[in-house]
Amino acid sequence: MTSSEWREAQAIVRQRSPKAGWTAGGCPSAPAAGDPYVLADEAARLILRRRAAKTPVPPTIHTQAYEAALAPWREEARDTFSQLVDHGVGLHFVSNSSTTFISRRLRDLFGDGHPMTAKISVHSDAGKFRICELNWDDPAAVSVQAKRRFQSLPVAYGEKLLTEIERPVYLRRGAYFEAINRVLDGDFGALTNTVFCGDTWEMDLAMPYALGARVHLLDRAALGGMQRRSSIEQSSIQITGLTSPCSPAR
Repeated sequence: MTSSEWREAQAIVRQRSPKAGWTAGGCPSAPAAGDPYVLADEAARLILRRRAAKTPVPPTIHTQAYEAALAPWREEARDTFSQLVDHGVGLHFVSNSSTTFISRRLRDLFGDGHPMTAKISVHSDAGKFRICELNWDDPAAVSVQAKRRFQSLPVAYGEKLLTEIERPVYLRRGAYFEAINRVLDGDFGALTNTVFCGDTWEMDLAMPYALGARVHLLDRAALGGMQRRSSIEQSSIQITGLTSPCSPAR
């Protein structure tokens, strides 16, 4: 692959996103240029399609990319986490990455042996990008009540396609739901006192919002039109408000 071929593929993906979706799980699950890793993945898939290559993109490529090009922590991350914990807010990382990877990133942020890392729980391999039903071969994974809540979710967001993307925003993400179930210990009544934070509305926040949680869309320099609109219309809380005197939130 030449540098010019790679740059051209990335430019095409950026131009087509968010109408083009990230297809790592086989079904569009986020804008194709949603973040640098997603952009690189979709650019590689475009090149393979153009070459009529049948070799699938190995799933390990994402882990390798995260290791080779670590995303820097936001400058305010350490202070924000510390203030939230000091105010009695429980913090949970629900990530597509592994527990080992996220735990190491937290150690990088706070330092080895820092007590704060023990106060932040990590729920890995969430599979937020997977559009799927609940795991049918493990009926005990979620309660009957939780299963009903998942089954009440519509297949996609809204009654008609959003004009910005002209494709469905799929809500039924069974693996992600099961990860949330583990965070809440099956108590979905706690959703109203829970805030989900993420930088990709479609993948991180759309399903929790539909389930009744409060959400906070984190700003990124290159937000697409749908993301900008979502940050105005759908973000239901400002994260700074959590440090004001209030009942503890997750």
